Amino acid sequence: HQQKQTMALRTLVSTASRRTGARAFASPATAPDYVLGAPEAVVSTTSSGLKIGCISKPGDSATITAWVDAGSRYETSKNNGVAHLFETNAMSSKASEIAALGGQVSSYTSREFIVFEAKVLKENVAAATKLLGEMVSTKPTDVDGAKATLLANLESVRLNPENVLMEHLHDAAYLDTAMGMSTMGTAESVGSLSAQDVSNFVSNNVTSGRTVVAAAGAVNADEFNKAASEAFANVSSGSGSGNMAPAMFTGSDKRMRFDSKKAAHIALAFKGVSHDSSDMIPLALMGAYLGELNANQNTILAKNATSWLRSDQSPNYSIPGAGGPNVLKIINESYKDNGLFGIYYEANDNNVEESMFFNCYNLVRLVHHATDDDIEFAKVQLKSKLVQDLSTSSGLASDLAKNLSVYGRSVSLKEMFARIDAVDTDTFKATADKIINDKDHALAAAGPIHELPDYNW
Repeated sequence: HQQKQTMALRTLVSTASRRTGARAFASPATAPDYVLGAPEAVVSTTSSGLKIGCISKPGDSATITAWVDAGSRYETSKNNGVAHLFETNAMSSKASEIAALGGQVSSYTSREFIVFEAKVLKENVAAATKLLGEMVSTKPTDVDGAKATLLANLESVRLNPENVLMEHLHDAAYLDTAMGMSTMGTAESVGSLSAQDVSNFVSNNVTSGRTVVAAAGAVNADEFNKAASEAFANVSSGSGSGNMAPAMFTGSDKRMRFDSKKAAHIALAFKGVSHDSSDMIPLALMGAYLGELNANQNTILAKNATSWLRSDQSPNYSIPGAGGPNVLKIINESYKDNGLFGIYYEANDNNVEESMFFNCYNLVRLVHHATDDDIEFAKVQLKSKLVQDLSTSSGLASDLAKNLSVYGRSVSLKEMFARIDAVDTDTFKATADKIINDKDHALAAAGPIHELPDYNW
């Protein structure tokens, strides 16, 4: 691969400097009772290294989740898809038990984790915990059947342009590394996998030292701790010998032009930050300020839009004849060693260039012209999202499991609010400058993209 020059976002600075305006969105001086009084997590670690966490809340149901630090970035090009195959086999091998349990049992594989989750009535917490333990410690059984399921899933995923594009974006961002490979593998790599390949991957990566079990909702912490310790006792102890290759970000460009498609799908991302970076909260605030939209669901008139990007990109904004994207989403993915930050959008062929201009224009505005009021607005938006995400037992359990996996401890809502409040305008703009200004980017695009500017635009 030949490194290409950075996209010249500096050309937009003079235009962005002409934008003025202020919005008054004040954060509360003190945290509200629902933050200060939020239930605390009870956390323990077994002698084998298994981390167990629990957040008890009144109710009739609970969510139990198991996170294993063994995602697709622990694979190679030869066994790409083996983590997802293990997950698929674990689910299919326990199909009858899942049906008998009731509730909802699901799973997925990301680049860093294999995740199993069960949402059940409170009387079934112990049974669900036992089931998840059996799934994590399962030995490969009907691997051929799991392969057939996975290959069918590969075909169905191709029908979702956004999911496909995000895989291409990772490929463009992390060329020739495990982070750039698909989390599901390819038809070729999955087709060549054997039961021995799955067994080897499990023995090297699926261990108690890399597993977290968390529960939230109507669950007793002491009883859950005992149930989880027993349920996951058969998971191999230690941290395993699996190797995680570093994620090396590469600025590059991947385009697939199909003029017959109705809309173009485009993702632009810069090198983001790792889970433990001090820039993580400022970056989250940047995403919260930029906002998202879906033209098919948008009921807010442009003049009442809550960010410059949303206002600029609205199909109804006040410039006669102007268009905009059908869908716009913020990309903010953090991994162990870096991440991705940028914008995904879907637009009709004649709106591709204009939408890209406003995307870049507003990204640069964060670097040079974000105001105190902008940051206060972003804080309110981010806090609202956090509260919404943690309003369910599933959200609480997933958040606790991720924090225990990434940081080795729980992170309370009160702490998150304090970290958000600690970000000032200078810190916000410094982070934006570090991530965006005059930096290489990765781009993936598919569909009628004849309007899309080249990499050096």
